[in-house]
Amino acid sequence: MVAVARRVFFWYNRNVKSSRLTTSAAHLKGRRVLLVGLGLHGGGEATVRWLASIGATIRVTDMKTVADLAPTLRRLRSISFQRVLGKHDEAGVRWAQAVIQNPGVPETAPEIRFAKKLGRPIYNEASLFVTDFPGTLIGVTGTRGKTTTTLLLGAIIKRWHRDTIISGNVREVAMLDLLPKSSAATLAVLELSSYQLERLPVPNRAMHVAVMTNLKVDHLNRHGTMKKYADIKYNLFRGQSATDVAVLHANDPYCRRAATVTPAKKVWYGRMLPASQSGYTVIHGWVVERRGRTLTRLCRRSDFGPAGEHNTDNLLAAVAAARALDIPLAIIRQTVQSFAGVPYRQEIVRTWRGHRFINDTAATSPDGALAALHVFRRGVFIVGGTDKDLDMKPFAITLAKRRRSFVTLPGTATEKLLNALPRPARSLVHQTTSMQEAVTVAMDIARSGEDIVLSPGAASFGLFKHEFDRGDAFTRCVKNLR
Repeated sequence: MVAVARRVFFWYNRNVKSSRLTTSAAHLKGRRVLLVGLGLHGGGEATVRWLASIGATIRVTDMKTVADLAPTLRRLRSISFQRVLGKHDEAGVRWAQAVIQNPGVPETAPEIRFAKKLGRPIYNEASLFVTDFPGTLIGVTGTRGKTTTTLLLGAIIKRWHRDTIISGNVREVAMLDLLPKSSAATLAVLELSSYQLERLPVPNRAMHVAVMTNLKVDHLNRHGTMKKYADIKYNLFRGQSATDVAVLHANDPYCRRAATVTPAKKVWYGRMLPASQSGYTVIHGWVVERRGRTLTRLCRRSDFGPAGEHNTDNLLAAVAAARALDIPLAIIRQTVQSFAGVPYRQEIVRTWRGHRFINDTAATSPDGALAALHVFRRGVFIVGGTDKDLDMKPFAITLAKRRRSFVTLPGTATEKLLNALPRPARSLVHQTTSMQEAVTVAMDIARSGEDIVLSPGAASFGLFKHEFDRGDAFTRCVKNLR
């Protein structure tokens, strides 16, 4: 533990000392600050608490109404702040000296466009945290697998170094709520989405270990093109030095391209790692570390509970990052063996009358749902939802080939999916209008021993507040089955 503390303090002195002179807290103290997007996930709520703690004058705007935001507003009732809800608030931008953008608010929002026009400084929760965090930063991004990788890596590091926090895009404690508890000896393991990375990097701060799991077509409704999406993801690596580490998937072309963005030391991993390349891979059921011609067995793949090739990649990414931090093999192995998986990601929520019910609501893209199709080979899938400007055809064709029937939830992505189905396969579809109906229909058509899998391959907006609300609705319906 002493060695860990020394290494962390070295990183702190090298990377943070100069940035302590101009923290976000110092810049925003006593200023008029507009938060665009309060939301329901906790990040906006934590931002209000943090702004109040540093003495900022706070104004909040959100397109949601008071009724929509009631749970968040209830928890903030002891804090005084202005609020403009249920409509846009360009007047608030004029009033503000600085603007904070909730990750759920796009660059095209009127308040953000107006703030840019007026030259207001714009922050988000991640940029505020990264600027003010006094310890060592470890970041994880990617399209698929970043939550599992973050939580596994975080668990490994926490077992090794108790003063570790896990936050970001995971459903844990919001980043800004953790700042008061952090010190130079604290390690922060952060899952960072493209939305959060839009306001990174910040001056004088970088990820000391940056992990990218993969990059697949997603979020084009927000970013427009894959080029723009990839460029935002690469913000995770910007600002790194040659003494930092970039952990990259050797078989993903966007990860290989990320290597050109950073001067950091490259650590490669992948199930199909080229034989000539050092890194982390799986050989004969063992996760191995390859250095030149030397192979070191680290743990068995079967030690890791979550199934599927995608979870093999997640395991490799976490192990590679842990080894880059010089974490002892025994700690890695113990944590891998005890890791139970991640809620909302291929989570088995119940077994009833011979059927397993799988909650994979976090599969918000066709690629995510395709991964579930490969894992759960016998079952009825509940799919569909809101479109994110993604191609549904590969998913539709695979569904038609591999499933004798499936159930849909309503939405624009569902319409694209149905239109992409081969004509003979359209008789396989059972369309529903609610989660309760979807679960009931899936039960009616499932054969003995078949799984019932919620893996939508689409966003949740419209019928649900967000994907976790969708997953919770599925779990409630399943647990109420009698």
